[in-house]
Amino acid sequence: MIYQADQEVIGKHLRSKEWVMYSGKLTIYDRKTNPIVLKLKSEIYDTFICEFMEDKKEFKGDSVSNVYGKMAKWYYKYGIIFQN
Repeated sequence: MIYQADQEVIGKHLRSKEWVMYSGKLTIYDRKTNPIVLKLKSEIYDTFICEFMEDKKEFKGDSVSNVYGKMAKWYYKYGIIFQN
């Protein structure tokens, strides 16, 4: 492992205007394939959104931009716009 940082991934659900948050770790490994890993855990409580969003999610890629792009697409699939 080369680097690790805590992350908060915040988004806004477009229809309900509710905020969605996942927290987790961004880890950079010293390897050739998928060296960047973002592991997230839901911080969504008391809302209908938690019924259809995964409790834990992991994204892997070759760059931080690639990983956050995958995460943003995943959010958008559920009608959530990535805010931070």
